[in-house]
Amino acid sequence: MLAKLNTFSLLGIQALPVEVEVDVSGTPLPKTMLVGLPEQAVKESIHRVERAIVNSGFLRPNDRVVINLAPAELPKQAASFDLPISLGLLAASGQYTSDLFAQYAVVGELALEGHTRPIKGALSMAMAARDQGLKGLLVPRENASEAAVVAEIDVIPVDSLAQAVGFFAGTVEILPEPAGLEQLFDEFSSYLQDFADVRGQEMAKRALSIAAAGAHNLLMLGPPGSGKTMLAKRLPTILPKLPAEESIETTRIYSSLGQMKQGQPLMATRPFRAPHHTISNAGLVGGGNPPAPGEISLAHNGVLFLDELPEFDRRTLEVMRQPLEDRIVTI
Repeated sequence: MLAKLNTFSLLGIQALPVEVEVDVSGTPLPKTMLVGLPEQAVKESIHRVERAIVNSGFLRPNDRVVINLAPAELPKQAASFDLPISLGLLAASGQYTSDLFAQYAVVGELALEGHTRPIKGALSMAMAARDQGLKGLLVPRENASEAAVVAEIDVIPVDSLAQAVGFFAGTVEILPEPAGLEQLFDEFSSYLQDFADVRGQEMAKRALSIAAAGAHNLLMLGPPGSGKTMLAKRLPTILPKLPAEESIETTRIYSSLGQMKQGQPLMATRPFRAPHHTISNAGLVGGGNPPAPGEISLAHNGVLFLDELPEFDRRTLEVMRQPLEDRIVTI
């Protein structure tokens, strides 16, 4: 039998659509093959999936299994394919049937006992599901609040493989995660520090106020202990309140790197980044394989503070020229 499910692969901060095709056919020599340009983390998912299926009370298919991740030319990273592959295996082996596969996308990592684990980039995947015209997205419960920022789709939180099977089979009813963008803003829009904490330094505070009002770059000079770092850390608190569109942009960047704080599904405050002076070019601007955002992107809509500027390598500072001039990072 053949089963097809919708899922996504994260590339940078973009979630690209992927179709999981699972074919199970009888043969005296059982074998499982995973094709479609999977990276190492995806190849290892076969072992997690097999144990999660057995430990969830289902039967592991003892047949010839071919799992195709299409399109084949797109590299597939991360462990978010565990849940869709498991659901496809069980459906293709005839252990349940569903008419909902075409309406929903599925993402999620699985533990060996069959419980779901959080993934990176849930918000980007929810936005991609909306853009594809899908009805909803199944995500691990820990990612549900983040994905529910996209109010146009149903975000279905699941705790385990068995619960996901029950949802698709129609034996378990799961209510969509309520969309609460305004509530999240109210809960997470406060800063731990405040510009009002600064006593004195009237000229420096005036300079920072002007820089904040006009989004200007600022160079602070002074002896150690004069308060430069303290002032810089409090600069985000006098910037204009982060609007919803910029908040979603910032959340997508942090979520794609797995840097969202525990229990905080939305970046509702302006970020402050202070990289060490030994940072590499790729760490500052971004890059790598697969490509990932750097400190400049992580400071998007906030403040990038280069403490002890003369200590930075000149070549590292030179790579900032193009982002400063074009207002965009090109890797």
